[in-house]
Amino acid sequence: MSAPENLTRAFDGLASRVDATGFRSVGFTSALQGEGVSTTALGTALSLAALRQEDVLLIDANWIEPSLTRDARAESAAGLADYLANKSDLASVIRPASRSRLAFMPVGDRASARPTLRSLSALLAGDAVADRTIIVDLPPILAGEPFVLPWAALLDQLFVVLREAATPLPVVRQALARIGLATTPQIVLNRTVAPSADIAAAFAAART
Repeated sequence: MSAPENLTRAFDGLASRVDATGFRSVGFTSALQGEGVSTTALGTALSLAALRQEDVLLIDANWIEPSLTRDARAESAAGLADYLANKSDLASVIRPASRSRLAFMPVGDRASARPTLRSLSALLAGDAVADRTIIVDLPPILAGEPFVLPWAALLDQLFVVLREAATPLPVVRQALARIGLATTPQIVLNRTVAPSADIAAAFAAART
């Protein structure tokens, strides 16, 4: 089985969970770094694209450690931050896949802008994303709270990824208290620890 097939099958259950609720925009975060958030976001995006048979846009909004942008070899490409800073239009920062239904928006120049409710509202209302399911890879809450909260207020659902038998419960409670949402975030227990090389391979295969 290829790397993208492995990732897709590993996250079929989570994708089905998202599909059953009808969510059109979801974000993945964690309490701490290293919980497997980017792997979970990518795997869910691939699974949803196959399940819904429609375009899925995966957004790297991790201002702390934009690993998806690195794995896509898009560090120098315009992306989310450039759109938020009004340096690029929305369509120009979306990188469509040639074969799969997965499109990708890299993080862009993080020094140029920070996410705000107003700018993210404009993004989610834009024609370029209107007909897609949106999956957002976010930084850890405790390290990147200012980058998580604007998304959390706008997305249909926020998922908090916890690595099995690794994340201390008091830390999880602290992170959830920081969010303070009216809608309780859903918990994803991550039992899959994929090597970074496998994640990069899956992303490369999905993008070609």
